[in-house]
Amino acid sequence: MSFGSRLRLLREERNITQKQLGSIIGVSPRMVSFYESGAHFPRDEQILHQLATYFEVSTDFLLDYSEIRTEASLKAFCAEFKNLPAASQQNLAEYMHFLSFKAKKSRSASPTAQDL
Repeated sequence: MSFGSRLRLLREERNITQKQLGSIIGVSPRMVSFYESGAHFPRDEQILHQLATYFEVSTDFLLDYSEIRTEASLKAFCAEFKNLPAASQQNLAEYMHFLSFKAKKSRSASPTAQDL
């Protein structure tokens, strides 16, 4: 998912218009539309921080570097992981690897638009 797709998803989850979001972060509704379509990317990192703060997500989630919405969630997961016995940590790591492999296999088996 691209930055623009993530932004649109988050905006729609909050049920706000592009005009409302533009007012919140100090850009025009047209610029929000450009961000969502992928035609433009915020030049100022402050805009990314404003978006992440407003939507209560990490910038990594906003930029599609992570599926974990908040840094707090990741920290909580890591803390729980560290408290597990070594054998359980190994089992969880193997299960995560399995899920990742399964997801990659599923994506590669899905037909593309060209295949249809």
